[in-house]
Amino acid sequence: MSHVPALQRFGGNPMVTPSQITYANASGAFNPGAAIDHASGRVVLLVRVFERDSGRSSLALALSSDGEHVDEIRDRPAVARVAPYEEWGVEDARITWLADEDRYAITYTGYSPAGPRVCLITTDDLLAPGRYVRHGPRIVGENKNCVVFPERINGEYVILHRPMPRVECIRVGSLEVEWPAHGSTILGPRPGTWRSSRVGAGAPPIRTEIGWLLAFHGATSVQEGNVYSMGWCVLDLHDPTRVLYVSDSPALTPAAPYEIEPRAIPQVDMANFITGVRVVFAQGLVERGDDLLVYYGAADVCVAGARVSKSALVEWLATEIAQQRGGVPL
Repeated sequence: MSHVPALQRFGGNPMVTPSQITYANASGAFNPGAAIDHASGRVVLLVRVFERDSGRSSLALALSSDGEHVDEIRDRPAVARVAPYEEWGVEDARITWLADEDRYAITYTGYSPAGPRVCLITTDDLLAPGRYVRHGPRIVGENKNCVVFPERINGEYVILHRPMPRVECIRVGSLEVEWPAHGSTILGPRPGTWRSSRVGAGAPPIRTEIGWLLAFHGATSVQEGNVYSMGWCVLDLHDPTRVLYVSDSPALTPAAPYEIEPRAIPQVDMANFITGVRVVFAQGLVERGDDLLVYYGAADVCVAGARVSKSALVEWLATEIAQQRGGVPL
């Protein structure tokens, strides 16, 4: 197998559009966190909703029985702007199932006059927002794109976050304490490539026999169009600061019409997108059988999804790693 197994976009894309949001006049329904609800087996999406009237975001709860088509979108926000650190918006959730603790960790960006902050919610029931427990900002300073690993390593929680423009790895003994602002840099931008300007963690990583599989995003500079694409990264199972593989070229890049928006939209500063909004922003990665399902924000407007065979992808990555064709992380 000479080429990386391709992600196949769902035939029913986009999965969620702004017109499906009933509790707000939405111009965007995008950037979904995703996880399997372990009580029902359904895929849960926490979708960022940009509310046109307020100019700010909340998180909506969407459910899918087959992982490809949305069956239900709740008629009120799952996470609204209720805390001072969320005054300007609640954005871009990631969801990690902590199996050993029977609870979920939801990281998201709380936006306020203090800037974007990494915030945390924990819950034992994704479908009951009334049970969500806010823990507030976890990291000092402006930061976002944070994911929590699904297992502790050597007794510690492992977290990836993005102090601009790179991905750093930190460890904490408890999620409830303040997290360190800096750790080990594992992934950074590369001039002249699809990730020339900045990178960020996408979905929480999943365990495979070859290492932790991480979907991440990379963006080009504003002058190059500020194009957001997705790549794969593999981290060592025992030392996640050790990068075994990183995509030299994107695994998914804007190409479908719903991933490209040429017109001005309220949720975007068009000065940052001089060639139009071309965005694939992956935030969810779940397993269903042999399928890996990737959920992503498309053009900062809607939610889309794609699938790839886990066994085929892992086999291909194993060969690349064995032959030391793993790309350059920094």
